[in-house]
Amino acid sequence: MKNITPIILIILSLGIYYTFTSVELDEVKTLQALSGEYNNLLDNASQIVDKRDSLLVSYRNIPQAELDAMAIVLPDNIDAVRSALDLDGIAGKHGVSITSLRAEATPSNARLIHRQDDSSPYDVATFTFTFVSNYNNFIDFLTDLEHSLRIMDVKSINFQVGESGIYEHRVTVDTYWLK
Repeated sequence: MKNITPIILIILSLGIYYTFTSVELDEVKTLQALSGEYNNLLDNASQIVDKRDSLLVSYRNIPQAELDAMAIVLPDNIDAVRSALDLDGIAGKHGVSITSLRAEATPSNARLIHRQDDSSPYDVATFTFTFVSNYNNFIDFLTDLEHSLRIMDVKSINFQVGESGIYEHRVTVDTYWLK
């Protein structure tokens, strides 16, 4: 009997190991792997917070005049009245008077070429306006429009020649704004 007791104890301990302990060890290994993933996520989150804080410090160091200029370049909303005033101001420098103005916001899903993954951060607003001027004033107006802070893409220019050398111009431009 004394010789059988160690064998029974070994068999009993192996049975307990394979029925209870190995299952618990597998669960501990799974939890350790999950803990490692969570630690990586926490490290990434702290790196993101550090990056956000450094970007916030950099943003706060930008002079207000430059922030105002950026708001003109790419505004965060479509302001047709402000845009019309800007266009009229540029035109007024050259003796051009805008006679009609039409603004139309184009949602990103209504563009001619539509991508399924259209995740652009901006939308397009189309302005069509007409005015009367001579050729030199028209060229000067377009040059100033080109050099203005607001981003504008000229889409079309139509004109009709008058008898006195004055042209009636119709210009269509696209401008952009943040969604």
